Amino acid sequence: MEKYEVEITEYLQRIVEVEAESPGDAVDIVEEDYDNCNIVLDYSDFTGKDIEIYNPNKFIPKLDLLMDRIDKYNRDSESNKARTQEELAKTISTYANELLECYKMNDNADLNDVEEKLAEVMKYCLQMSMFLKLDPIEIINNKMDKKEEKFN
Repeated sequence: MEKYEVEITEYLQRIVEVEAESPGDAVDIVEEDYDNCNIVLDYSDFTGKDIEIYNPNKFIPKLDLLMDRIDKYNRDSESNKARTQEELAKTISTYANELLECYKMNDNADLNDVEEKLAEVMKYCLQMSMFLKLDPIEIINNKMDKKEEKFN
């Protein structure tokens, strides 16, 4: 008989009402209360559980694993070596246009075609962010901050 490491994760959740100037301030207030043990979750806050075979890579963010996979593929693939910023931008544009083509005939595009084209656009966007040494999460959050400022 074999031995297995099985991981049990419990989820606790509580909705806390707080008065604040903004959503960000509300989160900060609750986070401070939580850190100072003014809010302590217990068995009554239980919302669910996961029981699964232990995966030591579980806490490596999925995006990091994906970017490592893309990087390895690019290093191993002759067709993806020595790309320039311009080539990557053109490739992104090409696949974005192919994605748009999925909707030329009607609004109900084939989901499999959309998934394929969207995956290519996203893969090359991530590849370009790696090429430029930009953190995709950071640049998207920065852009969202700018967009949100316009509406506040």
